[in-house]
Amino acid sequence: MSISLDHRIVIVRNRKCRKSDVVVRFLGQERMSFEVLYLGEDKEADKLAKEYGILASPGIIINGTAINPYQLVEQCKVKDPESTKKVFLQLLEEADSAP
Repeated sequence: MSISLDHRIVIVRNRKCRKSDVVVRFLGQERMSFEVLYLGEDKEADKLAKEYGILASPGIIINGTAINPYQLVEQCKVKDPESTKKVFLQLLEEADSAP
């Protein structure tokens, strides 16, 4: 199965990753639509990790753009919830306005 990465958020993660839990919880609280794929369990997760050079969990892909999770999460907390939300929304809006 191949998934389209346009107009969506995909979290590529390990099941025991606390930073992944933080990102997933944040997106849920902000009512943002996203998909979670598990490394070592989902072939698509492993493929995306290789394609995007994701070396640690979580891998965050927004509309086909990989985001460094360490820009958003520090010590298992979202650094700045408002600016983190803006990062997600800005990349989603850019894809919506692209021809």
